[in-house]
Amino acid sequence: MKKLFDKGVEGFSLYRVIGQNIFFIVYFTIGAIGLWPIQMYGTPLISIAYILFLIVMILFVLRKHLCTKCYYYGKLCSTGWGKLSAWIFEKNSGNYRFGVKLATVTWTLAMLIPITGMVLIMVVDFSYSVMIILAVFIVLTFLNFFTHRDACKKCKMKFICPASISK
Repeated sequence: MKKLFDKGVEGFSLYRVIGQNIFFIVYFTIGAIGLWPIQMYGTPLISIAYILFLIVMILFVLRKHLCTKCYYYGKLCSTGWGKLSAWIFEKNSGNYRFGVKLATVTWTLAMLIPITGMVLIMVVDFSYSVMIILAVFIVLTFLNFFTHRDACKKCKMKFICPASISK
């Protein structure tokens, strides 16, 4: 088993962790802004629900089920979430297989909800500003994929992690 972890970095730089988390904040904020025109009683409920969903799933649920089983638990992985999970949850307290399934659903929704919402907004009432926000969100989605792949290539769990896209 030790051989599986021989290749990869022990920890990622604090600058990368900060940059990655700033990227996520910008990325999800742009998604929420793009959904803002969908309002009920003058309140952007979809945007609010989107952000609350992401906070709960990404910062808590996925950390419990993925990070507590990870090599980087308590360490700086590319997002720093290994350290976050160690502050909140006990090691090995999650269900990794369940976490991988939840991560797939969570990240798919994180991308598709804003894209679908913004397309629907433009179908109902075309807006150049929503079109620009959609274009930026799509570009950031591709950037997210490439930065995730780069992190996976450096990760010690790349050979055993079902979520790794380093291949």
